Amino acid sequence: NPYAIFNGKICNKQTLLADAQSKMNFQIVEAVHLQKFFVSFWMGEYGEAVEASDSAMSFPCSKMPKVELPHHIFYRGIAAFQLYREGKGENWLKIGDEMHEQVEIWANNSKPIFENKLILLKAEQFASTCDVAAAKESYELSIKVARDNGYIHEQGLAYECMGKYLMSIVEISESERCFLYAHKCYTQWGAMAKASKLWKDWNLGLSKGRIEHSTIKHQRDE
Repeated sequence: NPYAIFNGKICNKQTLLADAQSKMNFQIVEAVHLQKFFVSFWMGEYGEAVEASDSAMSFPCSKMPKVELPHHIFYRGIAAFQLYREGKGENWLKIGDEMHEQVEIWANNSKPIFENKLILLKAEQFASTCDVAAAKESYELSIKVARDNGYIHEQGLAYECMGKYLMSIVEISESERCFLYAHKCYTQWGAMAKASKLWKDWNLGLSKGRIEHSTIKHQRDE
């Protein structure tokens, strides 16, 4: 129980947030909102994620350099492009572009850390502007670079984003393959709740069966 250190005065996130707000401890308030942002993002709840992100970024302390800032900006960009393609408003494309520009600056100074992130944001940007060929190429490159650099969670994220995009353009079989690869990456990462949700959301049990059947049939035809 992470709240045990408070000796019963604070017993959950809500009371922690209320206590921090009453004491104007904005660093703790920001941290609580960021924690919600990261959890919501990985669970695919992009509306909740950007709401928490907006709250976190409303405090002056959010401008201070901190270890979670690059991932905050990267995930916010992914969420923005996804919300734009879900029809949530033109402003999300602009926000996605702004996050892409920031990650591009970081990538110029630290390529091994940011290259795959920049490429994935570029893929999302292409997907949002209906450049199918460029989007596919960038998704595949992001997957490769993430794998080569050992970022298995971001390899999974790239597979998941590509799967969603391919599903939106009705390339069902390839989409299902991407989701299955994403599930494998998340499982290897140890993110079992994320892997389980992906499996359930996209009915991957049926997808796996269809793909295996298709593979067997193809081998017999040969």
